[in-house]
Amino acid sequence: MLLTAIISFLISTPVDTLAASYVSAAKEEMPAGASVTAVSALQLRRYGVNNPKDLQALVPGVHLPDYGASLTSSIYVRGFGSRMENPVVGLYVDDFPILDKNSYDLDYLDIASVKFLHGPQGTAYGRNALQGVLSVRTEAPDGGELLRAQLEYGLAHHVRAQVSWHHGEHAFSMGYRHSRGWFRNAYKDAWVDPYNGGQLRWRWDRQLLERWRMSNLLQAGLSAEGGFAYGLSENGVQQPVRYNDEGSYRRLTVLEGFKLHYEGEKIRVDGIASLQFLADRMRMDQDYTPRSIFTLQQQQRSPAHTVEVIVRPKRRFKHWKPVSGVFAFFKYNRLEAPVLFKRDGIQSLILDNANKGIPESIGTLDIPDNEFLIGSNFDIFTWNAALYHESHFPVGDWQFTAGLRIDYEGASMAYASTATLHYQLVGMMSAARPFTDRYSGTLSHGIPVILPKLAVEYSGFPNTRIYTSATKGYRAGGFNTQIFSDILQNRLMNSMMADLGVHLDGGTSFGADRTEYQPEEAWNFELGFGYRKGGFSAAANAFYITALRQQLTVFPPGMSTGRMMTNAGKSRSYGVEAQVRYRKGGFTGHAAWGWNNARFVSFNDGNADYAGKRIPYSPAHTLFAAVAYNWSKLSLQAHMRGTGPIAWNEDNTLMEPFYVTLGARASVTIGRVLLYLEGENLTNTQYRAFYFKSMGKEFFQLGKPMSLKIGIQIDII
Repeated sequence: MLLTAIISFLISTPVDTLAASYVSAAKEEMPAGASVTAVSALQLRRYGVNNPKDLQALVPGVHLPDYGASLTSSIYVRGFGSRMENPVVGLYVDDFPILDKNSYDLDYLDIASVKFLHGPQGTAYGRNALQGVLSVRTEAPDGGELLRAQLEYGLAHHVRAQVSWHHGEHAFSMGYRHSRGWFRNAYKDAWVDPYNGGQLRWRWDRQLLERWRMSNLLQAGLSAEGGFAYGLSENGVQQPVRYNDEGSYRRLTVLEGFKLHYEGEKIRVDGIASLQFLADRMRMDQDYTPRSIFTLQQQQRSPAHTVEVIVRPKRRFKHWKPVSGVFAFFKYNRLEAPVLFKRDGIQSLILDNANKGIPESIGTLDIPDNEFLIGSNFDIFTWNAALYHESHFPVGDWQFTAGLRIDYEGASMAYASTATLHYQLVGMMSAARPFTDRYSGTLSHGIPVILPKLAVEYSGFPNTRIYTSATKGYRAGGFNTQIFSDILQNRLMNSMMADLGVHLDGGTSFGADRTEYQPEEAWNFELGFGYRKGGFSAAANAFYITALRQQLTVFPPGMSTGRMMTNAGKSRSYGVEAQVRYRKGGFTGHAAWGWNNARFVSFNDGNADYAGKRIPYSPAHTLFAAVAYNWSKLSLQAHMRGTGPIAWNEDNTLMEPFYVTLGARASVTIGRVLLYLEGENLTNTQYRAFYFKSMGKEFFQLGKPMSLKIGIQIDII
């Protein structure tokens, strides 16, 4: 596809009549009976939205916590979400689905608009659109000339530079961002989270023949960063970040997308295909303390291919507008996750546990190695095929929608682990003995899913839209690779003793055959309205969601070091989302609010029953409010974001109270030059952005402190 684009660029004659509005909004006319939040390019600039996490609360009910590193791009909506594996929100860039959650957190570069489709969008979008779809549109070439440069500098030695060049039917853009970091490692006396990253994008749209139009998107991103600013919480007191080993993340992402549009006499066809590639490497001090316990180095190499064909009849029927499509993808992930056990970890995680179960008359187990490696390799294949259809039936002021998607997804995982060390049973053995343990196998699963949709809209009242809908969505299942470190260290301990003919009580409670987790399914029932007249618009909706097999990230009890995805029996959530905008003259006002009551209906993890407890990590409220005034050359804007309360654990004993951050922006235009000053968290509010548990200890990451930036943008052409 890239070769086709290059050849076309070299030999084709530019077409001046390019329709900039094309770029196949192939699906966005599908979600009838759904609430949609649209954020324009002007609003993105006004509110300082430069990456997905800046949409926090601006989209009602959407929570995107900023913690860890770029791979931790968690999204919580209407009470549902997770911090690992498959997301509850699908991401599309110019109609191309981004398959890997580790690629979600990219800086926005030349973005024309962002739309969020609230609620399950399973019929049109399939897997992982369980609670919505985030659709990003890049700037389209319009046949003219544009050359724009932007540079900004701020606290934490923040630097962001961007250049955009539009020429005819081509749009080029590139950007770079640097930060010294916001948090210090008190043990190393160094910054925890420095960042350096850049992106490139090339997009072109072209009329090939009378009935054919082609477009192509090539984008790539490369970043190197620190991260994981996790500090221990002791007796309710937050400690500074203190750990001795490296915490870093490196990532390369590439998306090559190709679209072909055909306008026949009887049908319209959109063909959408992409090649995607993710390569990353994470290094983590997995105990997050100054002790030398153990470290993790995780590397992924993940190519993927998607293809979709959408067909509509060209003929306009009076009472029927059908849309049909087929979709398929294939993804491979080569995951390497070696765990290096160091001296403190060998003692506390292996020897102390083993010697508790060894009678004193037999002896004491010892491992004389200062460190040893458990190498874990995974080959994970995922594939999907789907057929879907939606029919819209306009009858006067009414529109009825019915849709159905038949989706089949399969996955397989081959795992292989090897550990080599020396051990000695002191009292019985005169010298240490070499020992090697190997653990390998395969797992696979496949499941068909049927995703229906019913919706009714009424537009008989002036300037008003009223709708109700019932939709189903699902989130794919998968494999718990992160719990393998616990499985393997327990297996290693038992295997060493079995090598001596000694059986230990209380060994590992499960093996790889129990690391699979099931798909999550949810029904969403919604009632809403929208009103628009002149400069005023308002929208609100109420929803009720019932979810089966909700996927949750849990921390096994005791001295466990891993984390895993499990399925709760049943959950439910109900709530409200509302938005109001008003514009008159130079004044603009905007408010957005989301509230949910999301709780477990049935969930017992074997240690406790959590029925009736709030679902953790998702805030009950998100609130955004902003006012702006624009004179001919001067613009002033102020806004606030509110989030919380958040339950950090399943039994709701740890809570983050509702907190508010303030931001503002001032800009002045002088000819072709725009100067601006903006800030976030201007009151330097302290709040906790993330919580987790490891080895029986609790850790938090604090939210980022106040940031200030000054910038300049120049329209050269």
